[in-house]
Amino acid sequence: MAICSSNTAFYAQGDRRMNRIWITLVLACCLTLPGSAQSEITVTDQAGYTVTLKQPIEIITSVHGIATYYIYTLGGGDRLDTAYYIGVKTLSSASDSMLRWEPRLPELLAYGDPNIEEIVASGSELVLADGAQHEAIAEQLRELGIPVVLYRAETPSEMKEAIALTGTLLGPSAEDRAASFIADYERLVNTVSSDLSTLDEQARARVLFIGTSLTKAISGEMYQSSLIAAAGGICVTDVLFGSWNEVNLEQILLWNPQIIIIPPYGMIQPADILENPDWQVLDAVQSGRVYRMPRLIAPMDTPVPESLLGIAWMAKTFYPERVSLDLAQEIERFYTAYYGFELTDEEIGILSSP
Repeated sequence: MAICSSNTAFYAQGDRRMNRIWITLVLACCLTLPGSAQSEITVTDQAGYTVTLKQPIEIITSVHGIATYYIYTLGGGDRLDTAYYIGVKTLSSASDSMLRWEPRLPELLAYGDPNIEEIVASGSELVLADGAQHEAIAEQLRELGIPVVLYRAETPSEMKEAIALTGTLLGPSAEDRAASFIADYERLVNTVSSDLSTLDEQARARVLFIGTSLTKAISGEMYQSSLIAAAGGICVTDVLFGSWNEVNLEQILLWNPQIIIIPPYGMIQPADILENPDWQVLDAVQSGRVYRMPRLIAPMDTPVPESLLGIAWMAKTFYPERVSLDLAQEIERFYTAYYGFELTDEEIGILSSP
């Protein structure tokens, strides 16, 4: 750099001790000039790949609709150039709240298959991808010199690992936010556990979590099953394996859930079950305890940071008299602290109602 070379003549004269001091000062100046040097970090992603990245990262593409929310939670939303958002397949499917939260959504939103050419043209310095779906795309991007971090977050512990990993990618401030989020998550789960510590196993709510059809149910290996357990419930489909399972009505009648949860996506509404003559013998229907999870931005039953609120919502829905959490307060705290988003009273009401 010019500032270093302009003093070459000076080094040839004077005593050696002063020369050494001057060299030290000039080198320090060179290293601290803006843009004169970039540090690097090396991380291991959740698929086991070692990735070396220059710091700081300024342009990020997320083709993983869940990892996108990790970026926002840790304060890096302004670094996104293109992003997929779980549950948002077109701009028309985004809620008014989501558009108010992210005004740039029309220009950021991507869907369908990731486009390699567009990612390259964006100048992206990092691509976030799904380890279960994007191995081939990740390999193509690596060959083009674009770093890719793969996520595999299917359990609460893996979700927290994903948050910590993202914090490392984004830098010290994000690492602090990641630590705060993980502490909040554990605080909330521990509060629910403590509140229900004297509740006998036989008294715990038996819960059926269905999918986008009445006879599609979660397995015991899915993230939703972990949320039910953290909220103090018993998932009646814990015996199932894999992803969404097709079950028959006879099996549902044998399980006889006390509570039925409908995800915040798809077309099913509580009335579709409560008014269905074939379901009337179920305890959940007879007591009217069929609920559709609320949603404002990301679906709270998926491995996104908002799943912390999914646990709180379930716990208060299952045991409204036993769980001490102030749900409205937890909701407001999360969106303010991690999304920098001020909710309206109506939005808080939507999220805090069963």
